[in-house]
Amino acid sequence: MRFSRRRFLQSGLGAAATTGLAGSLAAGGQAQTRSTPVRKRSVLVLGAGMAGLTAALSLLRRGHQVTVIEYQDRIGGRLLSVPLKGGQFSEAGGGHFRANMPYVLSYIRHFKLPLLTLNDGLPRYLFDGKTADAADLSRWPWDLTPQERRVSVASLLNTYLILNGLDTDTVLDASWPDAQAIQQLDNLTLAQLIRQVGGSDAFIRLLDAHGGTFTSSSPALGVIPDLAYHFGDQNLFRIQGGNDRLPKAMAAAIGSERFILSAPVVAIEQQANRVTVTVKDGRTFQGDAVISTIPFTVLPEVVVRPGWSAGKRRMFAEMEWEQTVKVIAQTRSPVWLAQNVHGWPMAGSDRPWERVIDITGNEGGGYGNTFFYLNGRNKDAMLARPKSERAQAIVDQFRADLPDLFDEVVTLADFAWGEQPWIRGSFGGPPLGGAWMIGEWTTPEGLIHFAGDFTTMKSGWVEGAIESGLRAARQIDPDAQPEADTFLRQEQRCT
Repeated sequence: MRFSRRRFLQSGLGAAATTGLAGSLAAGGQAQTRSTPVRKRSVLVLGAGMAGLTAALSLLRRGHQVTVIEYQDRIGGRLLSVPLKGGQFSEAGGGHFRANMPYVLSYIRHFKLPLLTLNDGLPRYLFDGKTADAADLSRWPWDLTPQERRVSVASLLNTYLILNGLDTDTVLDASWPDAQAIQQLDNLTLAQLIRQVGGSDAFIRLLDAHGGTFTSSSPALGVIPDLAYHFGDQNLFRIQGGNDRLPKAMAAAIGSERFILSAPVVAIEQQANRVTVTVKDGRTFQGDAVISTIPFTVLPEVVVRPGWSAGKRRMFAEMEWEQTVKVIAQTRSPVWLAQNVHGWPMAGSDRPWERVIDITGNEGGGYGNTFFYLNGRNKDAMLARPKSERAQAIVDQFRADLPDLFDEVVTLADFAWGEQPWIRGSFGGPPLGGAWMIGEWTTPEGLIHFAGDFTTMKSGWVEGAIESGLRAARQIDPDAQPEADTFLRQEQRCT
């Protein structure tokens, strides 16, 4: 299947506006969730991904004037769903949600979006030239310690976190990390953290096969919340018809008249109590405040007057960004189920195809729905090939290594996040020793506030995007609320 730009990046805004999924606002969009008096402000939100949409909707509910300015010709950011055969959908961006993501699930329920259920990972592993299935713990051939045998990767990882005084619940609190956690973790990789409590090199290799080649070498402070989602909950979901139905529903609630699409920001100027934003075609927009969700890979190219502080410039320059590539492979059937492997991931390796993610679950249509997830050197090697060959090369290598897990491939496509000009990356986070960035991204620069999943410790997750959007909105109006009541015990407050 070939994906034209029109089909792949089409805007869902107009169609979403007619769905009636969200409750209507009071006249003129001035509804407020509380009776607390609030000074009406004009807010320019830069970016129509989940962080920007969350901030815009929460401020709109409080009676503020909101304008959302978006680089692309569509809303949704890194939620981008790809239609496949048989009514199935793949995800170029955010691929799933888990039950330990209360913000996301509360928004999905609020907008009455139907869910598909996925399987968690029960993969086949291939590394160091040896193969074994997660379902057959007795036959693992690697040089694991006696304490690491006969237990799953998830159980082992959780044990090593506990031995380090950590757990997969606390690290997802909006207030994490505290000063003690920063002191403990800021200069450690995950591999170093695991080794210091007895973890073997073989287990670390196994963890990389399961979670991706970057896992063990990642800064512990940033990767631990990511692993807490993957290994702290086994309940996975997607939205039927594509995960980008969620931002489309939010955009419908905000109203199409408040969006400016195809408008890359080129300049931001602050003067006294007003801020002016200029877009590429020369139009200007004025407001009392700006919430920027522009990725830090791109934001330094925007002319800002007065210039950024030294701390912001350093953060933009030093934040590390992955450039994930996905190879979408729809198969005639989910034949891997007969081999007792499935889920997120259903195969993981040290081979060029890295990992295969099975997102079929209970999706209809009869086809198998997978994608390969490539980073680092595997991504580089794939992108070095001619575009017409690169996806097929990955599938061919996978078939050569594990021939019984795929039948006929009926749809094949690839999507490289580093090639998207509005972000040029997939997810970003602090390097080793980079905990100081937390103070930078949570601190406004004059009238400019920052949001985006990369301004949280939940980078790469919609939960982080929502959390950051609420934080930025509450810096403008402390009574800004999420669209749906999550009953979060860790609900963050602006101080």
